[in-house]
Amino acid sequence: MDTVELLHSTTLTIPFATADLATIALSSLAVDREISEGKVRRTLTAQENKLIVTFDADTLRMLRVSINGFMDSLILVAKTLESFANK
Repeated sequence: MDTVELLHSTTLTIPFATADLATIALSSLAVDREISEGKVRRTLTAQENKLIVTFDADTLRMLRVSINGFMDSLILVAKTLESFANK
């Protein structure tokens, strides 16, 4: 099987109010696998109060699609965390 070279990369750093919230977001988002495994690799880590996400993809289009999908999930997680924090 041929391996695909992942030429395109970007890293997002998302700050949260606390390190605990960053860790909860990491745990929530890490369970979702990439739809196009092999064409896109996503790496998530938490450092202090920041969620750090690195995307590597074989094409710019795949990079954009992966980031867009991730951002939809991130927004949902952030809104959920915010709603629990306000109670």
